[in-house]
Amino acid sequence: MEAARSNPVSAVPPEQDLPHLTGIGATLRQVFAAHFLVDCPHILEIGGHERPITDYLTHHPVSVTSVDPKTTAHEADTLNGRPCRVRHIPQKFQEITYDYSPGSYGLVLLGYSLKPFGRRDPLGEQLFSLIDNAGVVVIEYAPALERATSQVPQIISRPSTRIRTTVDLHLHDPEIAGTPYGDRRFYVLDPVAAS
Repeated sequence: MEAARSNPVSAVPPEQDLPHLTGIGATLRQVFAAHFLVDCPHILEIGGHERPITDYLTHHPVSVTSVDPKTTAHEADTLNGRPCRVRHIPQKFQEITYDYSPGSYGLVLLGYSLKPFGRRDPLGEQLFSLIDNAGVVVIEYAPALERATSQVPQIISRPSTRIRTTVDLHLHDPEIAGTPYGDRRFYVLDPVAAS
């Protein structure tokens, strides 16, 4: 078992990073998302890339799972000084079997930009089931990126979800100046089944 990382932000060499994953903007997005997860005993993150939300959580969840092909494999049995099953899994979310009880987990999709898995569209039964059965869903993306803007409306307009909060952020972060990553949109969704 690998030792828990104390600071994921400094653990990633800058030359391997993407501009929107460095600087104050990246930290703000993580902290903002973590705020909406404080009542969730389980956290499931799809797309944590090299900076999973794990170290930004301030509460004491039972488990945290972050799934992304580019994340570093990691397991721990504590978080924030308390028992917690932490797993960072370097795979596509479609390759994992999930066994959460409905309403018991928060689903996090920061930097939303899901790609197809083979011939399967990322928007399919598996993702929709995870969304519909979550206690809360946090989606964040750059509206200037076509992949996200073509997929997110299909998620937020589902009859199985209600929009709790929409926030547009305009990040004046020098790390992302002049890129499409400075403008961000957050949606916090409450699945109807969990209400």
